[in-house]
Amino acid sequence: MNPEQRDELLARYRAAPKLLADSVAGSSIAQLDGAPPEPGWTARENVHHVSDIAIMAGLRLRLMLLDIEVEMWPIDGDAMQKRLRNDQRPIGPALRTVDGLVESASSILGALSEEEWTQPRPMPVARSRSVEEWLEASVRHIEQHVDQIRYALTGTC
Repeated sequence: MNPEQRDELLARYRAAPKLLADSVAGSSIAQLDGAPPEPGWTARENVHHVSDIAIMAGLRLRLMLLDIEVEMWPIDGDAMQKRLRNDQRPIGPALRTVDGLVESASSILGALSEEEWTQPRPMPVARSRSVEEWLEASVRHIEQHVDQIRYALTGTC
């Protein structure tokens, strides 16, 4: 990935909290909790999932930069939804969490050298992963769930 591509990806990452918030803006409680057209999570559950994973991803980024082996914890999304009662919790705190975590991570990412971006970081289960790959995965994850929220709310992406 060249620096221009990385800058574009970082811009998408920085824009992701607004994209997430905009995807649910103006939605009623009934809409947030409405069953999606196919089996899947509601808009509310998707927002909480993005927040929960952003917490883990933020920790993972910091551990990577400290060269601490980062365990890629297996996540059972459905169990997480149930145990964290994501179907009952308000989305405001989750949206603010994503916003704060992205802002914090962006301040770290903006200060990295070229070597820090591309250096493979140790991971015990999977192959090594660079910070660039972490950023790609983080952006992809949020954008995919924004699409799922739109689908849950409207039946289209």
